[in-house]
Amino acid sequence: MKKLTLTAAIVITFAAAASAQLRTVTDYFLAMPNDVYSTDASGTKLTTKAAITKYRRSLIKIEDIKNGFIRLEGSWEGWADIALFKKKDGSYLVAHAETGCGPACSGFVKFYTVNAGIWTDVTGSVFKELTDVDAAKAFNRRKSEEDETASVDDFNFYYILPREGRTIKAACNQCTESDDLTIAEWDFDGAKFTRK
Repeated sequence: MKKLTLTAAIVITFAAAASAQLRTVTDYFLAMPNDVYSTDASGTKLTTKAAITKYRRSLIKIEDIKNGFIRLEGSWEGWADIALFKKKDGSYLVAHAETGCGPACSGFVKFYTVNAGIWTDVTGSVFKELTDVDAAKAFNRRKSEEDETASVDDFNFYYILPREGRTIKAACNQCTESDDLTIAEWDFDGAKFTRK
């Protein structure tokens, strides 16, 4: 029994130490589960921690430690962002948005908590994602007179994480003649995101 208790205490200590070392957005990015950003541009699955870390570092194009934001770019057409949102309890919510383009951009956003080295997808409890139908309807309400009405069947949009601030946006880049059009916004209140 004493051996089991000692083993459990050691595991808990190492897990707590691993979480305590996550101070910056880069620390969180490099600590993401090994199935995320672990296949290099040639399609080779990276298996060692050193190789995964080296590859992930090569993807960082903007590293804004002060604001808890990084931008990733790789061999794909598009980008990804990682941002930290400080919760009311002092812990962080890790946001991961990925955008693929060709020619219209579309993407996803996911949210994670990290506790004792365990990553948990909490997207469903902190953020209500847009469906293609909701996004097309939001665009149709905001579009200019020159823009065509969007089809609700297949509407491409993506999420923009803030480099500064606490507002996430959904945008469309091929649905208007002007610059990317924001079609929806969500504010973080320290626990979850509420749509404006």
